[in-house]
Amino acid sequence: MSILEQLNDVSMRNNEIESIRLIDHPKGFELLPSRCEATSIKVLLEKHGLSYQVEIKSNVEYISTNGRFPVLIFNETDIVCGFSELVKYLWKRGYSLSEKLTQTEKCDMDIYTALIKRLEALELFTSWLIEDNYTHVTLPAYTSHTTWPLSAILPFYKKRQVYRLVASQGQWHDISSEMLMVETKDVAGALTERLGDQGTFFKDCDTGQDLVTELDCLVYGHLNAIFMTKLPSYRMKRALGLHSRLIEYCKYVESKHGLRAQRERS
Repeated sequence: MSILEQLNDVSMRNNEIESIRLIDHPKGFELLPSRCEATSIKVLLEKHGLSYQVEIKSNVEYISTNGRFPVLIFNETDIVCGFSELVKYLWKRGYSLSEKLTQTEKCDMDIYTALIKRLEALELFTSWLIEDNYTHVTLPAYTSHTTWPLSAILPFYKKRQVYRLVASQGQWHDISSEMLMVETKDVAGALTERLGDQGTFFKDCDTGQDLVTELDCLVYGHLNAIFMTKLPSYRMKRALGLHSRLIEYCKYVESKHGLRAQRERS
């Protein structure tokens, strides 16, 4: 074997995924934003046929390298945090659900992926800036692994961080429950319009059949987690529920394409 062949062989071996550890919050202590992202990640891994071992750690937020979680550890060496980083990591290793898309369709996928970023901000708003949710759900979950005075200091700074993030959304003129409803309806309307009467967001250009892409995993993960989560004040869920097409979409991709909600935690 030549030196070049040996180097290529080593490169191929380095790209192999031999093990995946998914580090997540304890059951019952996940907040809505992390539950949405965790569901999307698990659906994407399962769609690629990649098995993973779930590990529960209460300090997962501080393990993350970029503030996103759950945290994934590949082959005991590579740390990947969040859905977007996971998509990039898998793509570099030859795992892609969107390789059949045209360049125009890939641009469309980027646009609707960015739309889910707006939904993520609304999830943070719902969890941290609506007082009933913050007092009865977010605060107890967020401080479950800390003691005083950290139990008072950390949520104060986190809540201020969320407020600044929400306030930085250029298209939001005020931060209120009314704004939450308007923005949620806008996002839901855009997703509904893009879907139309299709089963998934894109079609296979060769067969005309449904094509499940990373966008479907992302959208389904967020919608499913939002619909399945219980909160004292949940106007966001009601706003999404007004768009029955999105509920039909979730049921369709579950039954037709095997997308499933997050598994029971081990």
